[in-house]
Amino acid sequence: MEPEQAVRQMEHVIDASSSDGGRRCAAGYRPVFDRVASHPEAEVAELATELGTAIRDGSRPNPATAERVADRLVGVAADGGRVED
Repeated sequence: MEPEQAVRQMEHVIDASSSDGGRRCAAGYRPVFDRVASHPEAEVAELATELGTAIRDGSRPNPATAERVADRLVGVAADGGRVED
């Protein structure tokens, strides 16, 4: 999944889950998706899935929270599966 596809997916999830504007809110995640996409072993789709699940569950992860999720995903990709929390 490409970062722009992930942002579009977040727009739809936000629109379906709240009255907030999905396009405006989802744009804040774009730098995070771009960063994950720059790591060949990390999956943008995994980040989109985790953020989408949180949004559907009624939470709205802020960009800092999205960055922490991305850090974990990139850490998994960079060290062969070990993540130190």
